[in-house]
Amino acid sequence: MIFERMKEIRTYFDNTQKELAEYLKVSRSTYAGWENGIDVIPLQKLNDFCNYYSISLDYICELSNIKKCEIINHKIDKGVLGNNLKKIRMENNDSQSKVADIIKVDQSNYSKYELGKILIHTYPLIEFAKHYKISIDWLVGRSNKMYIK
Repeated sequence: MIFERMKEIRTYFDNTQKELAEYLKVSRSTYAGWENGIDVIPLQKLNDFCNYYSISLDYICELSNIKKCEIINHKIDKGVLGNNLKKIRMENNDSQSKVADIIKVDQSNYSKYELGKILIHTYPLIEFAKHYKISIDWLVGRSNKMYIK
């Protein structure tokens, strides 16, 4: 689970929850909720966490055991992510409705993800990546490697 890997990374580098909370601009209790699996960390904050440690989103989301990422200090662009979601869906000849069912969101929200109007939530993105065996780092533009190893 994401929260287990977050704790593993943070403790490995001997950081406190307070230090990470300050970096991520949230309260310590909010950060603790993410790290203890009580709440889901928003994708942008998870990306910031990965930037802090120069680690892969695929690693933190348990899609890969490769920790290092190609691009650091990356900000997620909803448009790039949306275009990549659409590209994979189209390459697989799937409808938006089918993808929405796979990732357990309604079709209107999935459409907004592809259009770059709203940022996809963390767990639906993980489900998308698992289903299509696609790198989250690639989907958000942090890597040139499309497929999960």
